[in-house]
Amino acid sequence: MPINKKNTFEQHDNENGSFYHNSVNFPILSNNTDSNFDVDVCIIGGGLTGISSALNIVRKGYSVILLEARKIGWGASGRNGGQLGIGMRKSQSSLEKKLGINHAKELWKLGLEAVNEAKDHIKKYKIDCALQNGVLTAGSYKKDEKEFLYEIDYIQKNYDFDKYEFFNFKKIKEEINSKKYFSGLLNKGSYHLNPLKFLLGLTNQLINLNVNILENTPVTNIEETSDGIKIITQKNIIKAKYAVVGCNGYLDKLLGKKRNKFMPINNYIIATEPLREEKAKQLIKNNYAVCDTRFIIDYYRFSEDWRMIFGGGETYTASFNHDSENFVKKRMYKVFPELKKYKIEFSWGGTLAITVNRLPDFGTMMNGKLIYAHGYSGHGLALSTLAGKLIAEKISGFSDRFNFFESIKHISIPGGDFFRRPIYSASIAYYKMRDIF
Repeated sequence: MPINKKNTFEQHDNENGSFYHNSVNFPILSNNTDSNFDVDVCIIGGGLTGISSALNIVRKGYSVILLEARKIGWGASGRNGGQLGIGMRKSQSSLEKKLGINHAKELWKLGLEAVNEAKDHIKKYKIDCALQNGVLTAGSYKKDEKEFLYEIDYIQKNYDFDKYEFFNFKKIKEEINSKKYFSGLLNKGSYHLNPLKFLLGLTNQLINLNVNILENTPVTNIEETSDGIKIITQKNIIKAKYAVVGCNGYLDKLLGKKRNKFMPINNYIIATEPLREEKAKQLIKNNYAVCDTRFIIDYYRFSEDWRMIFGGGETYTASFNHDSENFVKKRMYKVFPELKKYKIEFSWGGTLAITVNRLPDFGTMMNGKLIYAHGYSGHGLALSTLAGKLIAEKISGFSDRFNFFESIKHISIPGGDFFRRPIYSASIAYYKMRDIF
């Protein structure tokens, strides 16, 4: 399974860096890059799926090595909007119809656990990642009010969840100083944070446990052997009993046609200069993270130093938009026109993996020796952290919870590499028009 010469991770090589990358001190890794290794588990991908898998697996007594094509947090785990949300990307009522009530309820429990898992790590390892409570869904359409009220009632009655709060027209105006919204749904069970600080906090635990982490080590081939897996890089050959692949939107051709289960989407974010707390709270009164209800969503929040971090807009081509500032700021100014007078100091982008049904794709290959998890569909900050825990359970012989995700059926996007991008783009044209009008 050779990788294409032009890899998705290479699209960031010429970037100046995101706010997140400029807010951290990266750990110094003593890479022994010219050596070969024989380990229990080789993990490919230095994002949250890979780092969380490594931490959970090594704690169970297995020997582990982790390979990252560039730097830890190079992909979406170090570039995302920082919203740590409960649940899946689909509503519980739709999951019940698709998967059955019992399966849907197990996924709900796992969604709650995903957030708690991240919070437990933050507390246990004393990770300073600016954790803040509250994610507010802002209704872009008048009809959203009815849907919000239905969701609150349905989840409370069927899932005993009481952390939703409805914002009517008056209250959403008090909370968000914008003319764009008609209502809101606050989730007090969700949070927001600096995702790269969170990821590097977990990485530091792996360093303390003497786990080998090789950066700038892209994998060129994965082969099944009679007694395990052989992972080949330009400088190394790693023999392992198991391989874990956690590359998400940066998977490329590493797992062959498995990439057709999702569409790689490029999404973009900007960060202003610091506004100071007083000004920030004039825009978002209680410092919640916000996302809207449009198909191509806007999402935003304030950083730990009171910068507006605003994300929105997508591209579907293989080429990456390196003018993300102009691409995103037009959307931000429609929500907050007064931000035109503040300097935009950072702009960046990243690639995420969107499945057709918006649910994560977990599975195995090579007679169970290779385990993968990807396709978080923009909801990966919590779910990828949980994925590492479930992967560790599966490797140690307890597959039930991993199987709740593995048993979900996924549709392949037709057309292969040549057609799937235009097919996907055409399929969402209607929803983009709905956003405009």
